[in-house]
Amino acid sequence: MLLAAIVLPLAVLPVAGSGVAHADPASAADLNDQLDRLNQQADQLVEDYLEHSLALERTRAKLAGIQRQTRAAQRSYDGLQALIAAQATNAYVNGPGSDLAAVLTTGDPSRAVERMQSLELLAQQSTELVVSLKAARQSLDASRGALKSVEAQQAAEVAHLRAKKTEVDRAVGRAERLLDQMRAANRARIAALTRRAAPVQRGPQQSPTPPPVSGSVSSVLQWAYKQLGKPYRWGAAGPDAFDCSGFTMAAWAQAGVGLPHSSRSQYGVTMRVSASQLKPGDLIFRYSPISHVSMYVGGGRQISATHTGDVVRIQSASMPDITGYGRPGG
Repeated sequence: MLLAAIVLPLAVLPVAGSGVAHADPASAADLNDQLDRLNQQADQLVEDYLEHSLALERTRAKLAGIQRQTRAAQRSYDGLQALIAAQATNAYVNGPGSDLAAVLTTGDPSRAVERMQSLELLAQQSTELVVSLKAARQSLDASRGALKSVEAQQAAEVAHLRAKKTEVDRAVGRAERLLDQMRAANRARIAALTRRAAPVQRGPQQSPTPPPVSGSVSSVLQWAYKQLGKPYRWGAAGPDAFDCSGFTMAAWAQAGVGLPHSSRSQYGVTMRVSASQLKPGDLIFRYSPISHVSMYVGGGRQISATHTGDVVRIQSASMPDITGYGRPGG
């Protein structure tokens, strides 16, 4: 199970009677690698959840469209049924031969021809009504079948999403508890081991002024820098916490550019650029399959909502495992 694979590297650390994990200096490098793998695998779980969330949104939109089609088909079918019922009522009240008798007993030949033509037209219209009614019934049945199918698909996706959310919650909760135990055992050492890049800088040390850029990217970077120090929380897109794709989505929304809440989907909707073409505001995607996204701010640096237990921070953009680069709105 993926959850076991995530927590196993840290779960095997010796645990004292108080439940506090201890790591000797010789294991520090290994522990750092294990923590990196933990965060990467947790990112994959979160990304899977976000992808299923987007799929459910698409299914719900499709369901709403089919429901509208079904209602329209029902109205069409009911209307045709009413017309045919009205014709049947007229025939019952006046008798099936009344129109023909009126034609045969008229004394005016030209008037008789006109009435005959009218009868032929009515007969044709009745036939067309029956054909239309049959087609309307087929359309209604098809819409109802499609509706039933999409409803079943939605139910399956909801169930899968709930299961995935439970899996993510357990993995993140286990990681948070274990990190708390390790920090309690040796706060100084674990603070260094859990640091993936430059330490969090607050206030004036954080370079709160974004690099000068022109156009819509200026509003994106200005907003992004104001989020520095806010905590990472999976599935969040602000205003108080973010995950990686929620952060880039909210940042680019400041320039009126819509991005999906998923790093994989953001990769799919952005224009590919190379490392040499990077400009402030471009997105950097990592891991395979893609499960992390950050935003380039220039000067070889990036800004990112990092991972569980960390915050929005500025880091070196040369971190490993880069899959590709994307330019929103390109």
